[in-house]
Amino acid sequence: MADTDRGALVVGVDGSPGSEAALEWATDEATRRSLPLHLVHATNVDYLVAASMLSPSDVTATPDELVEDAMARVLAGSPGLKVRAEASTQSAARALVERSAGAEEVVVGSHGKGPVRGALGSVSLQVAMHARCPVVVVRGHEPGVADGPVVVGVDGSALSSEAVGYAFEQASLRGVPLAVVYAWWIEFIEGVVVTTPGTPQWHEIRERQRLTVAESLAGWREKYPDVEVEVHLEHGRPADALVANSERACLVVVGARGRGGFGGLLLGSVSHGVLHRAHCPVAVVRSR
Repeated sequence: MADTDRGALVVGVDGSPGSEAALEWATDEATRRSLPLHLVHATNVDYLVAASMLSPSDVTATPDELVEDAMARVLAGSPGLKVRAEASTQSAARALVERSAGAEEVVVGSHGKGPVRGALGSVSLQVAMHARCPVVVVRGHEPGVADGPVVVGVDGSALSSEAVGYAFEQASLRGVPLAVVYAWWIEFIEGVVVTTPGTPQWHEIRERQRLTVAESLAGWREKYPDVEVEVHLEHGRPADALVANSERACLVVVGARGRGGFGGLLLGSVSHGVLHRAHCPVAVVRSR
C-alpha cells in the first residue's frame, strides 16, 4: 500500500485546468483545517510511453518537474503549510484510491488531461466510487459561491448522517449557513402513491420527513451552535433538488449512496447525478 501521511489531504495534480482548480481548493482546505497537503502526480507509465511515441509534443514536462512546480506555487502562497509532493508511475485513479486509505480527504478535478472530455472524467468518478475517505470533486469553471451555504442531502440512511456531520464541520469552518435538503419523488401510504398536495396523506409524509431530518440533525446542532441551519423539504427528484441548490452553494455534500437502490452499488444514483451536474464542488462521504 502507498505511503501517505495519516490525516493528510491528498490532491491529484496533472497540470490541467481542472487539476489547477482542485489544487487551489485543496490548498485553501488544508489551510482552513490545519492539515498537511500531499500532492500526487500519477503518470501511468504505459500510457505516457505510448503518448510520447505517437505525439512527442504532448509530453511537455517530466512528472517530477510538474509536481515540484505545483508544490513551489503552493508554498509561495501558503508558506506555513506542510506540503509533500510525489510523482507516481501508477494510473491516477489507482494512485489516489490507494492513498485514500490513510488520508483525511482526497481532492480531484472534475476531469484532467485524459483524451475523453465529458461532464465528469473517468479518474474523478473512479476515485469517488472507490476511495476510503471523503472525496471532493472540483469543477474549474464552476468554483461555487464563496459565501454561499454548504448544502447537504439527507434521506435517513447511515451514510447521509455521516454526510451531515461532514457538512456541519465545513459550514462551521467557513462561517456559512448549512442548507439541509430532503427531497422526495414517490412515497407510499397503505400501498397508494401520494401525489396530491394538501391531502392528509401529503401532510403525513411531510411530517415523517421532518422527523427524519430532525433525527439526522440530532446532536450536530449542539456540537456546532455557530452554524445557522436551513431545512428544505422539496417534492422532486433528490438529485435535481441538490443540483438546483448547488447554484447558490459553496459546496454540496452527499453520501456515497443512500437508502434506495442496490446494496452492492459503490455510488448511488443521487450522488452520481450530483457529481455530473452540480454547479459547485461536490463532497462524497462514505464510511471508512
